[in-house]
Amino acid sequence: MMSKVWLIVVALVLAAKASNAELQTIHEWKYMDFMWDSKEHKLDAVRAGEYNSSQVLPSDIAVAKDGRVFVSHIGYQGVPARLSTVSSRVSESSGPLLSPYPDWSWHARGDCNGITSVYGLAIDQCNRLWVLDTGILEHTRQQPYARGCQAQLLAFDLARNKLAKRIKIPNHIAQNDQGMTRLVKPIVETKGQQCDHTTVYMTDSVGHGLVIWNGIGLFRLEGEVYNPIDSARNVSVGHHSLSIGGGVVDMSLSPIIFPYEPRYLFFRPLASYDLYAANTRELTRSVYGYRIKYFGARDILSSQAVGQAFSSDGTLFLGLTKETAIACWNRYRELAKDNIEIVAQDAERLQYANSLKVVPKSITKTSEELWVLTNRFLSFQLGLLNFDDVNFRVMKSPVKDLVEGTRCELPAQLKAALHRTKANLYKYPK
Repeated sequence: MMSKVWLIVVALVLAAKASNAELQTIHEWKYMDFMWDSKEHKLDAVRAGEYNSSQVLPSDIAVAKDGRVFVSHIGYQGVPARLSTVSSRVSESSGPLLSPYPDWSWHARGDCNGITSVYGLAIDQCNRLWVLDTGILEHTRQQPYARGCQAQLLAFDLARNKLAKRIKIPNHIAQNDQGMTRLVKPIVETKGQQCDHTTVYMTDSVGHGLVIWNGIGLFRLEGEVYNPIDSARNVSVGHHSLSIGGGVVDMSLSPIIFPYEPRYLFFRPLASYDLYAANTRELTRSVYGYRIKYFGARDILSSQAVGQAFSSDGTLFLGLTKETAIACWNRYRELAKDNIEIVAQDAERLQYANSLKVVPKSITKTSEELWVLTNRFLSFQLGLLNFDDVNFRVMKSPVKDLVEGTRCELPAQLKAALHRTKANLYKYPK
């Protein structure tokens, strides 16, 4: 079934028309090292197997209003901290050093009151950093994982660098009925200037579902739209390929541009070429028995997409794997071949765009920017990273530079309508 909203969903293939936009490299690493308390501290961690630089993989980024860049790390054996900030002052030949957040005491392996393993991060408008901790003690990249702690959702007050909220996620919600789970990405929706109501949507990439915290309690959704597609399990980047049976690894919320319009959560399984969405009001009401009308299209992308993010004008950015590119589409245009474009492509720097974040002008002080983290995930999994080469990068570009002159821009007639709407709101304030 299809739902008539702002767009008409049809089957399509990706239009590979690249723009001339350049992504500026902000940070890069050959491998990741940390701000240790002392040389002895580092040596002790190496001897104990708590630090192995070849195991440290950046998974997600978040940019705070004070300029700090947060990085999350999967909790493989040999990863001493699973959440850190990038130092702007201290750098070595490997790259800028990382400072464990909030401090080293949170990263004792096996401490269920600390931080075990983190794929995804989010910062809301009330300056809270949301951290989704899988609770899983990862062993190695090749061996099965073992559950170490209960999954949890943490919120840190970034003004005070203190824990503001801890939500333990019971196993019967974190896991599917086969006991499988890996909660990877939090998407935060707030309402009110003081974030009076907060909803957090969490993807389960292994258990193939969606967990929702509605500010009161937790519940789980499952369905075909969250499942990987067998024919799309083989992911290729450059000369490497790997079978990845991932469900949903990233999602993004459409912005509210016009008064009273609904908001949609867009998502897709990693092992698919699909794109789906649902009204967030229906998602949150489903706990009371309301029906969710998912809409979307099958086989619409030319390769699997990893990270994704919306701009304030409704442009959805996607990190494509095979093309090593950033593609985009504006949700106020028909979802059709001619309306999706590749706006950045780089075989070297855009290998596996695992995290895409749109950083608002209120933080950058200049213009809205798209930030991209790439981590060469396939090479990492295959044990083929060359640590004499740059492997991990954080890049950015003004959103305007990426979409200007493309069909990813907000349509002209809607730009005019938006201008009139803003003028009227300014003239007749509530």
